[in-house]
This record gives sequence, structure tokens and C-alpha cells, in this order.
Amino acid sequence: MRRFLFLASMLTIFVWGGLYFVAPEYKASSQEDPYRLLCRIMQLTGAQITEGELHYWASLGSCPEITTLPDLEARADVLLARISRREQFTTAHERDFAAAPGAETALTAAGAGPATEDGVPGNMLVERQRELSSGGQLRLLLQQMEQEDDKVVHLLVTITREGETPALSSLTYRLPALLGQETEEGNLSLCLTGHLAGKMDTAAMEALAQKVARKIGSEELQCVSDGRMVSVTGYTPDLGDYLRAENLRINLNLALRYDDYLDKTVIWAGTPLITRSY
Repeated sequence: MRRFLFLASMLTIFVWGGLYFVAPEYKASSQEDPYRLLCRIMQLTGAQITEGELHYWASLGSCPEITTLPDLEARADVLLARISRREQFTTAHERDFAAAPGAETALTAAGAGPATEDGVPGNMLVERQRELSSGGQLRLLLQQMEQEDDKVVHLLVTITREGETPALSSLTYRLPALLGQETEEGNLSLCLTGHLAGKMDTAAMEALAQKVARKIGSEELQCVSDGRMVSVTGYTPDLGDYLRAENLRINLNLALRYDDYLDKTVIWAGTPLITRSY
């Protein structure tokens, strides 16, 4: 039960984050591949890319046919199979992000909140994880929750892989297309993690982030620091889509923090925002 409550709260954060913070206010055909632009940012900072991550959030609507936890589990399995079928990917890099041959679901978790007055389960959540051919991980969370006097199903797909991940480039377009028949709306974010040797103080981290952001043409820069971490947001026309916060356009997020265990400065570059903890 504790695990279910934790997963439910995490997905809820992503759902409402998607609705109010990640959903782009303006959508346009990207002038530049977002993955390649994030790679260029890492090159400009001198960082070694250690991990790539893709998040795709979408609403499946009310789904009246889903009334029990087994119904929700069945839908999760259908979506998982659709995403990870090898035959739908055309390039070797893309096939790295299909399910590994013979791979079974590595982890399953499911749970439901207290039943409502009519005996129907309350908030329900299903988690599925699968190993990919690349050695990466695919994680799928499917949750039915109360929203404006209705039960709405939300989907969160996360794909992660260590090292450089060129397949993320094409997956940013292919994944929404694979799930387009199921979803009413959706949005996608990309994030790369990299390492810089040694320790940088917050002033140096902020200067580096702002310098690189300006070098790629980013505007409307805003910086937040807690004394150990620096986060810079901005807008660049090269990324096309953006969201708006306090009348500022945002489609780029850079963050840096020193990791004393690694003795390295960790940098994250994401679009439109970094959707992982840093």
C-alpha cells in the first residue's frame, strides 16, 4: 500500500505538472531537432553525456470501459506492447529502444484507493517496466483518478538509457504517433545529463549556464539558485514549442549541481523543462 501511495503521488505530480506547467502554450514545427540541440549544449559546456531521458505524458480521457483494476492493467499491457514492438521501428538506433528479445515485464505494481459510495474503486494505478535492447529501461505508469467530477485516465511513459542516446531524436516524433489513437492530448519532454570534472561554485555554474544559453540564441533568461544548485530557463526559437510562465516563454532549462560523491559537477539540459529531480 505504501508503494502504491508513493507511485500515485508521483504520477499525480507529473499529471498536474503536465496540465499546468509542461503543456506548451504554443506548438510549432521545431526548427531544430531538440535532442541534437541538447547535445550541442553539452558540447558547449564540455560535459560528457551520461544519460538521456524522455518523458511522455498524455490523457486518455474518461475511458468508461475501465471500471476495475484488472481493466486498467489490461490497458497498460496493451500500451506497453504497442510501444515496445520491434517491427514498428525502422532504424537500428530505434530498435535499441524496442523490448529486448524475450524480455518480460521486469516489474509490475498495481493498487487502488478506497472504493467510492457506489462500490467502484477510487484512484487506481498500474506500473510496468521493461528492459530494452539498448540496455535502457522503459517505464509506464497508468492512473485513473478523479478530475472535475469525472474519472480520467492519465499515462506517463519514461524511457532512460545511459550514455548518448541518438534514438531519442526520432522517438520524440514516433512515440506520440504510436499512441495517437489512444490519447486526447499529450506532451513530451527531453533531458540529457552530463558530468563536468571537478567542483564549480554557484557563480561559475550560473555564468556557464547563461553563457551557453545565450550562445545558442536563448532569450528571456531567468535564474534560480539555492546556494548549491543553479537552474536557468529561457526561450530559443530553434525549439519552436514553448510554455509560458509569468509572461515569459520557456522551452529550455539548464541546471547544475556539484555532486560531492562523484566529485563532479552534474549538468542537466532539458526541453521544455527538466522533468526529473536535480
